[in-house]
Amino acid sequence: MTKKYFEQEFSATSTLFQNSFSELDISNVDESDTLLFEKMQTVFFLGQLLGLPTLKSILVKFGITSSQVSINYKKLYKKLTINKIRVLYEYVFKTQVVHLLKEMASKDSSIWSKKRVTAVLDDSIFRQWLSELGRENDYFGSFFSGQYRATTLGFKVVCFGLYIEDVFYPLFFDFVRKKEKADKKEPIQIAKKLVNRWGKLQEKLAKENSVLPSIHFSCDSGYSDVSLSEECTNQSTSLIYISVPKKNHIIIVNNKKTNSKEYIDRVFLEQEKKHQEAQRHLKEEEKTPFTLRLKAFYQCQKREVVLLFFRLNGSKKVSVIYTPNLTVFAKTLRRHWFNRTYIEQFFKTLKHVLKISEPRTKNKEEFENKLLKFAFLAIEVQKIVRFIRRKCKQFKQKGFISLQRILCSNKEILDLLQNQINIKT
Repeated sequence: MTKKYFEQEFSATSTLFQNSFSELDISNVDESDTLLFEKMQTVFFLGQLLGLPTLKSILVKFGITSSQVSINYKKLYKKLTINKIRVLYEYVFKTQVVHLLKEMASKDSSIWSKKRVTAVLDDSIFRQWLSELGRENDYFGSFFSGQYRATTLGFKVVCFGLYIEDVFYPLFFDFVRKKEKADKKEPIQIAKKLVNRWGKLQEKLAKENSVLPSIHFSCDSGYSDVSLSEECTNQSTSLIYISVPKKNHIIIVNNKKTNSKEYIDRVFLEQEKKHQEAQRHLKEEEKTPFTLRLKAFYQCQKREVVLLFFRLNGSKKVSVIYTPNLTVFAKTLRRHWFNRTYIEQFFKTLKHVLKISEPRTKNKEEFENKLLKFAFLAIEVQKIVRFIRRKCKQFKQKGFISLQRILCSNKEILDLLQNQINIKT
């Protein structure tokens, strides 16, 4: 089944790299370079299936320390600047998404709801060690990491992408400068820039007769900002902004000042209790979770919003989200906000499953190259997991790590990898 995915799905995607070289008119490379670039994406994907995250670990698996492929690969990356590499990967990211969007645009409008299409933006801290010389840039520095619950050295990366049918597709990445070089609003400015890039892509699709509906946009409290929501709702981007308010921010409900925390204690918990009592006679599977949707004036943003209070999957914590769109339904709000978790899973996949920290990098350019390569692999990881879950019921609750454990010594995959790097036994 894995081999079937590789031959049918992955091979078709990897050829996009060849197309990118020709369509983008990348200079100073020849046909052998483009074939090698595509080949290396295949090598790294097969390596990940076997739990081998670096080229060195792949070669060691076959009992060698160097090969012509490794030498040629290093030469190729010296030819290509990071700007060219970024353009190549972004072409592949966008081409995959555009194909899906055009396909959906040609079908009934209900398809967008069925596939739960959601634009998502978030940032993550990538812990990284660089050479002394490599540290001398505006982006490598100390950032507070929620994952480590401490300040750590590395890069802060902002990502914008689309969630479509169980897969998060990254489209654009950008870096936040370290504290000494940037103000507090820099992440918001970067977010607006990435949203604007989405708007330009959407305008291009419209010129090709693929008009998209308004897509819901989900972000966390760090990106709760009026100027960002305005960027989302302008005519070219046409995104329905959803975020998380600060619980101590003042909201005005029925001409009374309160805040989210106080409203939960005073109103939500009481109404939730009544809802649970009314359902006491029902079977467990017939019971519905309690949600509270209301319109309120968000004082610090000086505008009316819709607030939604709910518990996520029976959690003890009451979640609150909001949108300036006053007509959106509670179910729609909750579903699209939840899709934000897929970008969190994407970052976790990069760090803990694909082990992005293992290949060493000396500077920001090498790290960005690695980030783009691993982002491409993370898309393929999600797609192969979805493919196998659909074909095999026993795999429905399992993920990529389970697949790696099954395949770590699989002869078919080893043979495919051996063929790609031309190792003779």
